Amino acid sequence: MPHCVIQCPSSMLASIDVPGLLASVHMAADQSALFESGDIKVRMLPVEHYLVGGNPGPFIHLECSLLSGRSVEQRQNLAQLLAKALCTVLPEVEMISVEVREIVRAAYCNRAALELAL
Repeated sequence: MPHCVIQCPSSMLASIDVPGLLASVHMAADQSALFESGDIKVRMLPVEHYLVGGNPGPFIHLECSLLSGRSVEQRQNLAQLLAKALCTVLPEVEMISVEVREIVRAAYCNRAALELAL
C-alpha cells in the first residue's frame, strides 16, 4: 500500500517520460515516510475520452488509495508531496490534481492476508 494511479489523456503519452514520472511519484510517496518503499505501487492509466473545462486538453489526476489509519495531516502532506512531484515533472500541464482516498481495512483483502489466513 498505497496504490497511486495516474490518469492522463493517452495522447500525452508520447510527450511524457512515463518511467520518470512513475519514479517521481514513487519517490514522493516514499518521502512521506508513511510506507515501506517496496509496498508503494504506481501505475499509469491513460484515458481515451475526456473533457477538461468542456474541451479536450491536457490533465493529470493522481488517485492515491491507502489503508485507513493515517491522520488528516499525514494525508494532506502526502497529497502535497505527490502534487509537487507531478508539477515538477510536468510544468507545462496546468490541470494537475491529487486525491488521497482511504480504503476501509475491513473491506480490503490481498494475497498476503489470504496466505496468513491459511
